[in-house]
Amino acid sequence: MVAAFSIREAGKPADGEHPYGHGKIETLSSLFESLLLVLAALFIFAEGVAHIRNPVPVEHTGLAVVTIAISLFVSYFVYRHNARAGDLTESSAIQVNALHFLADAITSAGVLVALIAIHFTGATWIDPVIAFLIAIYILAVSWRQIKRSVEELTDRSLPTEEVARAESILESFKPRVLEIHDLRTRKSGVHRHFNFHALVCGKLSVAESHEVCDEIEETLLGAFPGSQISIHVEPCGHPGTTIPARCFRTGSGRCEVRK
Repeated sequence: MVAAFSIREAGKPADGEHPYGHGKIETLSSLFESLLLVLAALFIFAEGVAHIRNPVPVEHTGLAVVTIAISLFVSYFVYRHNARAGDLTESSAIQVNALHFLADAITSAGVLVALIAIHFTGATWIDPVIAFLIAIYILAVSWRQIKRSVEELTDRSLPTEEVARAESILESFKPRVLEIHDLRTRKSGVHRHFNFHALVCGKLSVAESHEVCDEIEETLLGAFPGSQISIHVEPCGHPGTTIPARCFRTGSGRCEVRK
């Protein structure tokens, strides 16, 4: 229910109250669901401690094995479906929803192993030990997702490899663009944001500068679909701007940068 609500809300277009869109609603829901996983892990751990202190015989093993096996199959199937959808849409809400089903599948597998082992050995201590292992695994997975959600909420830069890819694209526009600086990146929901300054020749007309910016936007969108791009154009020689050391004037009076 949380994932369905957040995905619907995050997909709404920007409005007067949310000019940058609603993407962080999805990130918030991802954080909330991750915290629920942490609570589940702590509950499993507490149950494991209780069963170590007061061992309880396992009953109806045959019925339990069949039930858990069915649960394992269904949970894993739904996990794979959600994981594919999450990768295709880069939706953090769907990705963490997939983690919920993966946690269910791992839990079911652990319980299945424990039930079978207890059936043949009678060692009831196996049940809480498996519970501890499951709890540790869920905590590890949850922590990774919590860290990712917090990074998005605090507007951390995109991953290094994505920033390098964007910089490589921007470099390809030289010598039409003399220099790119003050590149800032972040992610909100499924949308990446790129903000930077583009230093161009002061002899370019407004129309020519706009044309270059349109091409930059189109190329970045091809590499990062759904991105929000903001470009501040600066003419070389304008007060406060720098002129690259390799800049020179062509016969037409235009600026270029020697490679």
